Amino acid sequence: MASSAGAANRQVRISRIGGRYLVFDIDDVVHIRRHHGMCAILVGTMPQNPTQSIFLGLPIELYAEEAKLLVDKKAAYIADDATDHLSQLKTMDSSARKAYFQSLKAQRKAAQRIFEDSREKARARHAHKVLKGKPEPAEPSAEADDTLFSSKPSASPSVVLEPLKSPAVTPTTSNLLIPFSPSDTTPIQGPPTYPLYAFLNARGYYITPGLRFGGDYSVYPGDPFRYHAHYLANCYGWDQKIPMLDLTTSGRLGTAVKKGFLFGAEKPVADAADAEPDTTGKNVRVFCMEWAGM
Repeated sequence: MASSAGAANRQVRISRIGGRYLVFDIDDVVHIRRHHGMCAILVGTMPQNPTQSIFLGLPIELYAEEAKLLVDKKAAYIADDATDHLSQLKTMDSSARKAYFQSLKAQRKAAQRIFEDSREKARARHAHKVLKGKPEPAEPSAEADDTLFSSKPSASPSVVLEPLKSPAVTPTTSNLLIPFSPSDTTPIQGPPTYPLYAFLNARGYYITPGLRFGGDYSVYPGDPFRYHAHYLANCYGWDQKIPMLDLTTSGRLGTAVKKGFLFGAEKPVADAADAEPDTTGKNVRVFCMEWAGM
């Protein structure tokens, strides 16, 4: 996962909203996937269809271990959007406040122009279809024919569309208003599986939740768009006793879905409270097993 000098110095803005870690900028999403091997989850819906759950969009939601690892690597910072947005609006001077609202109005006008152009194109396509399907005019009949089976062509339906409604522009993030700074210094509490996650990430693997395979993580050798998972991974405590039944069932399950069963644990460090954040999992030991047969 080599990165250029510009990518190495890039800091991703992670918005902590309601206890969730969200990334709204598409460039940041591409950056953390390409250079840090993190896929996260698309959680955004379209305003026109908020209940759909198939084709989700921005923002993406990071897991706690993903957000913690990015912050520990100094590749991201946490911003408390809700608090910072209100405080910034209260403290900024009148000219800056006016400029901010003017930028929102400019965005709204740009969206309005795009919306009107799309509307006109749809109206033109609809009118073209109506004219194309219009029947040829019939020969005038000598006698009046006002029965149900009249051969007189009916009037072509008029193009009636809904009244034009102006789209509203609601900013999804406050990064244009809030200066670039790590405003939220609350430490991120990673889950117990964080050491194993850091260990795998540092070795170039892509990691996604492994619940559907009965484990903590599904481990991919590259981007999940290109590869199938190679391992089913579980994390244990260093002195935790692992029941033989767990090893047997997990090993057989992993082999059944064409994956190796990988499990590991982190060796405790005496001065862990004063140590620097470990982003490579250097104290983690892992083992892999496969079910060969009876």
